[in-house]
Amino acid sequence: MGNATTPPGAVALIAAMVTPALLILGAASLVSSAQVRMGRVVDRARTLAAAIHAGEASRLGVSTARLRTWLERHAARARHAERSIGLLYAAVVVFIATSLSLALDRAGAGLPVWLPGALAIGGTLLLLAGGGFMVAESRLSSRQIEEEIAEAVARLKETHP
Repeated sequence: MGNATTPPGAVALIAAMVTPALLILGAASLVSSAQVRMGRVVDRARTLAAAIHAGEASRLGVSTARLRTWLERHAARARHAERSIGLLYAAVVVFIATSLSLALDRAGAGLPVWLPGALAIGGTLLLLAGGGFMVAESRLSSRQIEEEIAEAVARLKETHP
């Protein structure tokens, strides 16, 4: 792996630091996805809220109760996405700390031997929790679009039997 001028310890350190770096990339990708989903939720909720505030709720073709349900669902989706983003950012920070702890351990900083492993496990658990909230948000999104499609199909049947 190394060459004649690279100390074997340096190669081992770099190899050990690759795993947290890959996990950082994975977590950052999930953060990006969660932020896009959050943006979509916010845009849709604002569109619905603007129509309601402008007194144009009737143009949406659904009952007030249905609009309330949709807005409440968007609020829940936003909470799930927000929690996911926070957990995934925390995972990135923990994986950076994992990488740093590996370097400090190698430098003989006197860190507890369990610290890098504990940080890696903690970061992985944060990834799991963040992913769980994104699954919950996706399920709400799916339920929302199914209801919107059913509403549209019912309206079509009423107007074009």
